[in-house]
Amino acid sequence: MKFTVNRDVLIKELAKVQGVGERKSTVPILANALISAEAGKVSMLSTNMEVGILTHVEVDVIEKGKTTASAKLLYDVCREMPEGTLDVETDEVFLKVRCGRSESKIVTLPASDFPKVPLPGKTPKTTIESAKLIRMMDKVGFCASTDETKYHLNSIFIDDGANKGCLRMVSTDGHRLGLIDEPLCDLEAIGAAKGILIPRKGAFELRKIMDTAKEVSIMVDAGYFYMFADNAVVFVKEMDLEYPDYTRVIPTSNDKSFRVKKNDMLSALRRVSLMSAIKSKTVLFTLNQGGLVLSSKSPEAGEATEEIEVDYSKSSMEIKFNSKYIIDILSSSSDEVLTFNMGDPLSPVLIKPDKETNDNLYVVMPMRL
Repeated sequence: MKFTVNRDVLIKELAKVQGVGERKSTVPILANALISAEAGKVSMLSTNMEVGILTHVEVDVIEKGKTTASAKLLYDVCREMPEGTLDVETDEVFLKVRCGRSESKIVTLPASDFPKVPLPGKTPKTTIESAKLIRMMDKVGFCASTDETKYHLNSIFIDDGANKGCLRMVSTDGHRLGLIDEPLCDLEAIGAAKGILIPRKGAFELRKIMDTAKEVSIMVDAGYFYMFADNAVVFVKEMDLEYPDYTRVIPTSNDKSFRVKKNDMLSALRRVSLMSAIKSKTVLFTLNQGGLVLSSKSPEAGEATEEIEVDYSKSSMEIKFNSKYIIDILSSSSDEVLTFNMGDPLSPVLIKPDKETNDNLYVVMPMRL
């Protein structure tokens, strides 16, 4: 295999595939990308058997061929090469990259050992603005569990929305839940008969590829979720697990509520949480008519209190939260005013924008007083 390619063009495509390979796998070749040179282009495919990305770049192919090499190492090598044209070729052992007087040799493994991957046999019919999908994922993705042993919670669930033609994304770690509906399409339009459960790592790779194109096309086929973005395709294996019935934890009868300016609460909460316990991040919310007092204390740090104005007219109450959960929600919101709907101090709290459309909401479990 031998070809020449513009350094910056190759780096752009390598950036898409270099994070997918499984570098700690007991199967060494999964740390590599399959690199294939054919007429006028080089294709690069990387997978960990759960998530994969295929992309290509136009090059001047001198000699066709295939090999596998570490996509991460090739990406790092190319970034450090001088600007200009790269000469890339292989022998029986190495993938060689040259530019001017610089040369690097990367150890390869045979292309024949690379696993077969489920590349789609058809093209998707549903095209969506990337910005809308990005908004959805950014609104709820942070609520997913980071504990990889909690398989069904270490994920994002894609479901039909409340209205026809709406797509819904949900994530939860068991302590908080995020939900958003967007009038994009429904599950049937992308070939899904039921909700789709995507692992967190797969969702992260989908999110990255959205930044590379104004529009993406999506579909479900043979147990995989596919996203096409310009010259790249990401495929994610659906998780064969039942997602919890998230609708059961969304409170419908909370009888107390307050409205608050997002920025007022966010800045105050950030200041007060500095004095909270390092592990629990506990902040006490004390509600009185017209005001909310935030307070925290810990033996290792000290104490802090701050009062902010809120629209609240019911009886006084105290409720404790992990401040990080509330800060994450406030930080992700683009709305100026949010509403907190509460029951008793240990009941789930519903947080949503202060507007008629309920396309985005959060549920947070309080901490014991």
